[in-house]
This record gives sequence, C-alpha cells and structure tokens, in this order.
Amino acid sequence: MTESTFTFDEETAHFCSSLDVGITIHDSETGDIHYTNEHAEDIYGYSKRDLNKSNIVDISPGSISQSEFIKRLRAAANGHSQQFEWRIRRPSGEIIWIEMRLSELTVNEHSYVIAAIRDISDHKMNLRYLRLMNRIVNHNFRNKLQIIQGSFNQMNTQTNDKLFNGIRRAIAELVDLTNWVNAITSLHRGQKDHKINVRQLLGNIVTEYENKYPEISWEVDCENVFIMGDTSLRRAFEELIDNAVRHNSHDDLDIVVSASENVADQQIDIKVIDTGEPIPDVDAQPLIHSYDPDPLEDAEKVGLWEVQTIINTHQGMLTLEENSPELTILKVSLPLADPQ
Repeated sequence: MTESTFTFDEETAHFCSSLDVGITIHDSETGDIHYTNEHAEDIYGYSKRDLNKSNIVDISPGSISQSEFIKRLRAAANGHSQQFEWRIRRPSGEIIWIEMRLSELTVNEHSYVIAAIRDISDHKMNLRYLRLMNRIVNHNFRNKLQIIQGSFNQMNTQTNDKLFNGIRRAIAELVDLTNWVNAITSLHRGQKDHKINVRQLLGNIVTEYENKYPEISWEVDCENVFIMGDTSLRRAFEELIDNAVRHNSHDDLDIVVSASENVADQQIDIKVIDTGEPIPDVDAQPLIHSYDPDPLEDAEKVGLWEVQTIINTHQGMLTLEENSPELTILKVSLPLADPQ
C-alpha cells in the first residue's frame, strides 16, 4: 500500500476528531484507508499509522471477504449507503463486534467512502442473553410442560410405573432447566476476571472426567499458557467435554483436549477433539457460519450456545473446525494473557 496523500482542512479534521464514533476514509476502489480519527484507533486497537497501512479485512476473523468489502465500498461510492455488522480482532487478541456505515464522500473533487464505526459488543451480548433466555423459556420449558400435561391427561386410563417415571423425568428436566436459567443469568453479572492457567484448568477437568469414564481414551496436550477470565470459563470447557461424553458411544471413543499459543493473533487456541458422532447440523450451523441463531430451530440443546455466549463474553470465538463421522473438533480462541 502506498502512502496516502489524502488531507482534510484543519476545521474538518478537528470535527472528525471530536466525534464519538470511529471515522475512517477509504479509497472506493481498493479499500485503502486514507484517514483515521482517534476514536477509530481506540476501537480497532491499532495506532493510526498501523491502521492506515493495514488491509482492514485482514483483522476480521472470517466475518467478511475482501471482495465483499470492496463491493460494499463501491456501492456506497455510487450513492447506495451501506450498513452492516462484523467482527474484528484487536492486536491484544480480543474479538469484538462493530457496526460499520459506509457513505459517499467527495474531497477536492476526488471520490472516497467514509466509514462510521461503533463498538456494539455490549449490544450484541445483551441481545444474545435475551435470545437465549427466550429460547429456554419459550421452547424447552414449553415442550417439557406439554409432556407433563399429556401424561396427566392419560392418568385415568393408563396408571402405571412407566407413566409416572416419564412424569418424574420430565419434572427433573424442568428442574435442570431452571438451573440453566440461573447459570445463564449469572453470565451477565460482571464477574471479576483473574489470570487462569489453561493447562492446569483443563488438566483438572479432564482428570475428573477420566475418573468417571475410564473406558474412554483421554489425552491432554496443553502448553503452559494463560488467559484472563472468570469462573464461567470452566463451565464452558466442562460443557464442551461433557458434550463429547454424553452424545457418543464410549466404545473406542478418543477425546483429546489441547491448548496452544497463537502468537500471530495474540490468542490461545483450545481444542476439544473426539472420534464420536458429528454434531447435528442444526447445532453446528451457527458455529460453522459464526452467526447468532434466532432461534435455534428444532434444536433440543442449548449447551453449545451457552458456551458460545461465555466465550463471546470473554472477547473470544467458538468455531467448529471439523465435523465428520471420523472426527469432531471444536476450537475456542481467547485473548492471550501475560503469564507474569
């Protein structure tokens, strides 16, 4: 990328610097950044010098392609304003949601595109909490209550142990779901972050499961790496491991839990690998395409969505790297913490 010769007059530059939104000015053909205000620098986490020399798509983890971004820029330059959301990765390894609005701009008779950027991570998380709570109450509670209602409707003609056992199971599942509600609600209560030794945390979890399920082949391959987080992270990793245990036959089942440092992205990559059955499509699609389901159509489980919510809360990402009959790989990427 060549050095930009783009300049604003002093009054315009001062106005852009005073705004409480990030402002970047792009070349409408190449996407090159010619101008960045301080607020955009804070959002992206890069200095103006580095950001102006960057390809902005390079810092978005799979959210948008360069061709799609250029297409949107050119549409904006032709008078069709654009508005969309995507994810960016900061130099710290944090992944956040931003909203970008693109509009045409003419400076000294040259055509550019101006982008207004806002950090909408809090909004996205609030929306996710709301959808998750609605999902639990409107789908899971309703279904279990309908089972109970239908069973009691049969009590006059079919009173036996099998019937009452079914009722008891449904009631127990409702109790479990109330625990889910409490757990999900607690995610939004601003728990205090602390430094977590990933190898120690994952090793302890695997040891507990290995003691319960010795027939499964277990392996832990973790570097001595650290992340910042709260107690909900343990629940997320337990859910990923428990998912492999509960939904697979234990005959010839191998489960590998690994953690390694991703220096290039300043992240920790944690993987839960199993040789069991693939994750059903309805649960896998949001992880593959990195979108928020609204709702999870026909899905019976909210566990993976809870994990995704916890990881997003910690500025990370949950993805499905492989989902075949031979191998399932779930990957969690979280910002790297200084071990000191």
